[in-house]
Amino acid sequence: MTVTELRPEGETYAEGLARAEKASAEAEALRIKNEGERRRQELAAQKAEARAQKEIQKELEDAEDERREREEQRRTAAAAKVKAAKSAAEWKRGAKAIAVVCIVVSLPLQVMAFWDPKAWFLVAAPLVLEGVAWVLLKGAEAAIDEGRPSWHYRLGALLQALIAAGINFAHGSETYGIATGIGGALCSVIGPAIWDLHEHGRIAKRDGRKTLAQRRAERRTAKAEKARTAKVNQMREQSDKDVWERALYLAAALGELIPTEKTYRRAWDEIHGAEVGATASTISAKRLARRSVRLAQNGPLDGLEKGENPQVDSQMTPADGKPSKAPSEPGEDGRKKNGGTPPVRRPGTTQYAPIARRQMSLEKLRPAQD
Repeated sequence: MTVTELRPEGETYAEGLARAEKASAEAEALRIKNEGERRRQELAAQKAEARAQKEIQKELEDAEDERREREEQRRTAAAAKVKAAKSAAEWKRGAKAIAVVCIVVSLPLQVMAFWDPKAWFLVAAPLVLEGVAWVLLKGAEAAIDEGRPSWHYRLGALLQALIAAGINFAHGSETYGIATGIGGALCSVIGPAIWDLHEHGRIAKRDGRKTLAQRRAERRTAKAEKARTAKVNQMREQSDKDVWERALYLAAALGELIPTEKTYRRAWDEIHGAEVGATASTISAKRLARRSVRLAQNGPLDGLEKGENPQVDSQMTPADGKPSKAPSEPGEDGRKKNGGTPPVRRPGTTQYAPIARRQMSLEKLRPAQD
């Protein structure tokens, strides 16, 4: 079958050629369109992949930053722990050194106070007086390590140290002068006292006690929060007594000394039926304000008189009682002459259902009845 035989009947060669060129042009246009769509899809895929790669890179960077931050925190914590351990070790060594020096001063003075050639055995008394305090402190140390109370050990050691200090003061002052007496007494007390402070620190660390500054800060914060809560409750009671009385009732039912925030919100919802701070009047005022803002933004309608409603009045019967002439034929309203645009409505041309007319009649009679 030849091209001539496929050519429609009555079609000239020039018309066939034009038809073929048109078909070829349409095919080329379709090919170009498909190629453009393919390139557009490829570009969209490349952009999506670039965005995905960017997001992945950002996630990796965030993860790396977080890892570095955790590592820095770990190093800081480790350094602080090492420094704390070093400080504790130095403090312990210093306390021991002071205790040894104090013993070197106070023990010989005690021995000289009890020395008597006829009663040589009394030389053991200083060992008892000075030693009992240190034995009791070791008992306190053992109690701390085992998590037992240690205050009675520490109290006994302090009393024993005071007894030894009194003896050293009396003997040293009488024999060597007041300065020696005071020095010997202080050495009898300072050594056990320094070591007791060291043990007190270990107890605080074991029990997780907070520092004095931390406790003071917490007390100040609690005091400020208490004052703020009292002020807020006073303002709530003055602003809305009904809600506050309901909140007090709910608090008593729930076992609360003062109404919590949750209890007060519940009381407000039960009284006003809205969130805290909102009432029926405030909601109405808010809606009215929003309508006023929309009217101010869109601008008022031109040519309106007071009390005029153009959408309603244009559909009502005129004041003279004579309705406008309604179109009698389908084409008389002018739609076919203005491109199909509906004409402007005229009073009296709108057809209402019987129930709508009855309702409008009632609306007209209502002011007279009131």
